[in-house]
Amino acid sequence: MSRFLAASPLADEISGNVVALDAQESHHAFHVLRLQPGDSIQVFDGKGYSATAVLRSVGRGHNEVVLAELCGPAPRPTPRIRLACAITKGNRLDWLIEKATELGVDEFLPVHFARSVAGGDILTPGKNARWQGHIVAAAKQCGRDYLPVLIDYTTPAALRERALGMFALLGCPESDTPGIASVIAQAPRGIEIMLIIGPEGGLTDDERRMLTEAGVHPVRLGANILRTETAAIALLAATIAAAR
Repeated sequence: MSRFLAASPLADEISGNVVALDAQESHHAFHVLRLQPGDSIQVFDGKGYSATAVLRSVGRGHNEVVLAELCGPAPRPTPRIRLACAITKGNRLDWLIEKATELGVDEFLPVHFARSVAGGDILTPGKNARWQGHIVAAAKQCGRDYLPVLIDYTTPAALRERALGMFALLGCPESDTPGIASVIAQAPRGIEIMLIIGPEGGLTDDERRMLTEAGVHPVRLGANILRTETAAIALLAATIAAAR
């Protein structure tokens, strides 16, 4: 059954209530999938609630669904995992955001490190909309009930403050760095986890010292040097396999 994101939270709805699909979701339903009024679908709100529903067309670019059976809230996976990753050139971060959503990341933080090759101080409306679109599409495809949160660009100093109180891991290529399995085993049960991936040029000495002095644990992902987005997915997948 095709899944669509509702335009408003479902928590206060009951069977028989009508909720809206926005223009993008309506276009996907009627013009891409060629669904018709009366077809059964599933809707979710990204906040843990979902429902079986029936499509009802009400006008160009704005359509509604009638809820048949509401479910939720779904249990939220623990521990919560936040991924802080250096901004990359081109559309490589689009792919990373899509795959991180599929794997189950809870928060995504693009970081502008000193050696980052792209990015700036403000997440533009266009790029934010594009990344949010990748998040929604991936969540629809993989069956997630909770959408990850996309944070505006941040700096290493702000990242350090965010990492306080979490169990934080920093991906490092050096051969003498501990492997991820031995480090993640030290994480207290249920504590929030932050994963940090720097740019392909590496962190500066000051950035690395600032993070490690805040309690961030360096970990090694393997023998090979990885691209930023590859390292991020490898660290995220290994962490989820070990911690969830």
